[in-house]
Amino acid sequence: MGRAIGIDLGTTNSCAAVIENNKPTIIMYRGGSYTIPSLFAIDKEGKTLVGQEAKKQAALNPKDTVFAPKRMVGRDFHSPQVEKIRQVFTYDMVEGEEGEVLIKVKDHTLDLREISGHILKKIKEVAEEYLKEEVTDAVITVPAYFNDKQRQAVRSAGRIAGLEVLRVLNEPTAAALAYGLGKNLRQRLAVYDLGGGTFDISIIEIRDKVFEVIATGGDTFLGGIDFDDRIIGQVIDEFRREHGVDLFADPVAIQRLREASERAKIVLSAAPETAIEVPFIARGKRGILNVNHQMTRLQLEELVQDLVVRTISTCEQIFGEAKLKPDSIDEVLLVGGQSRMPLVQHSVRTYFGREPCKGVHPDEAVAVGAAIMAHSLTQAMDDGVTLLDVLPMPMGIARGDGSFLPLFPRNCPIPMVRKLSLTNSKDNQKTIMLKVFQGDSQIAAENEALGTFVFTGLRQLPRNQLKVQVWLNVDSEGILTISAKDKETGTPIEVNLKLQQKDFAPSLNLGKQQRRVRKKSAPTKAAPQSKSAAGSSTAAAPNPTAQPSAVQPTAPQPPNAPAAPAAPAAPTQPASAAETTAPLADTGRPAAAGEPSSTQEAQVPATVAAAKPPTKSEQEPGCLSMLLPWNWFS
Repeated sequence: MGRAIGIDLGTTNSCAAVIENNKPTIIMYRGGSYTIPSLFAIDKEGKTLVGQEAKKQAALNPKDTVFAPKRMVGRDFHSPQVEKIRQVFTYDMVEGEEGEVLIKVKDHTLDLREISGHILKKIKEVAEEYLKEEVTDAVITVPAYFNDKQRQAVRSAGRIAGLEVLRVLNEPTAAALAYGLGKNLRQRLAVYDLGGGTFDISIIEIRDKVFEVIATGGDTFLGGIDFDDRIIGQVIDEFRREHGVDLFADPVAIQRLREASERAKIVLSAAPETAIEVPFIARGKRGILNVNHQMTRLQLEELVQDLVVRTISTCEQIFGEAKLKPDSIDEVLLVGGQSRMPLVQHSVRTYFGREPCKGVHPDEAVAVGAAIMAHSLTQAMDDGVTLLDVLPMPMGIARGDGSFLPLFPRNCPIPMVRKLSLTNSKDNQKTIMLKVFQGDSQIAAENEALGTFVFTGLRQLPRNQLKVQVWLNVDSEGILTISAKDKETGTPIEVNLKLQQKDFAPSLNLGKQQRRVRKKSAPTKAAPQSKSAAGSSTAAAPNPTAQPSAVQPTAPQPPNAPAAPAAPAAPTQPASAAETTAPLADTGRPAAAGEPSSTQEAQVPATVAAAKPPTKSEQEPGCLSMLLPWNWFS
């Protein structure tokens, strides 16, 4: 068996670590760097470049250099976040058959999971060179606020890179593990994680080797890149006023400005002022033009003040939901490169009323925590760590009026199980569809559509005579799986997944990675076999009374439930509706405020989601009705 490492797959930079002789070691890259730029490119000769090699040529090859792929992985092409990115990023994006984001690089159309897979493969190769042995397993971190689809995309990227992904771990939790390594602590931490592309805030209680997440929140579109963009915007505006030339139309100029702006931002964390200088950036009526823009730290702070305020507002929201006050925190950990900014540190100090802890490295703590978890999962340890995590954002279905009905509330402890009782709304109904959403909006369509479960092979019975038992299981990684059985016969019911990115395992040979691009509105096809949102076979329905175990719990199966997949599958969701009786999984701790305890039956009226119209064959058998007095049909 090969070695297991921890990987912090960052938006702008990535880092890896390993446990050697019971101590964490950051893996060094060539040139003495402990981080690798999260960049991918194809040069003029068609050679694949990753990391520092890609960064060196980015200014001269901006359209074929992909940076910050993490910002778009697992996202819908038409989401507001991707629409915003397309306006400022220098490379081309197109829509895939499943509505996903694909990237045009030279003559290739690449899935973001492939691009992330290239970066992870590079990290794997460097780690093997450093350790002088094969690396087969990894724990990969993600922002705490990543949804199910994004987590599954990261898992897929790991498999593409040739890694067995032991666990997808939240970044703030990983930082807390790094902080608590080798200490017998009883503390309540706040982990403020402001990285290159995302922001997370997590409240974590440490009791010896038990790490319990109390609440988490964040913004997956708030990070160092946004701070850079403010500088770029000001420089472009000044240059336009002075020379009448719009640099925004030139991808090469934008890439050079991005690099210069990032350098200036870093300098201003230590110096009161600096110059942003980019020679020969454009040609004007009087010849060659240069950028020479003076900026002070105060000017930068005025430019980005609202971004920092957004992070503090998120902290206020999370502490309010947890019914805690900032002064109840024992330590504040600052994680992520952007947390080095003096304005950020001052704002955190003011909000929490205490000096942030200097005990962890902002760039390396997450990778160290991932390495600790990887070591715990692969070694026989009597004193391994136990993690108790929460779901970062609600997961549920749509009501008949289009509003969002959470089945799993924000910050509910995971793993957790919901149990639904469904019935047929028509005589001899052949299929039932359930579409699942995840997000914070009260309007279902404004949340991320994770996918649609289609239940097939139903017994042909008169209306309301069929009783289907459905288990929805959110595992310890925040990933949903689903299984079902005929309540009367105990026979497992096949569940197919629709409207979700298909899983794949490319060979990393770019010549073979041509992706089909959506031209109009291509119909989606149901998966050939029972699926979870991850693309695995139907997951087993867990026992609602399952207790969390150390690191990665495995829930027992109910009688006659289908076998669980090897890897947990991503969530999918209800398109038609049913009344639900949903006992929570017993996680060994009190239920969150406003949610039923593990012994209560949660009456959750589900409704038909305003989803894509069904095909003719789907319309014939009709859709699921409510067990309550109302019916809706898609």
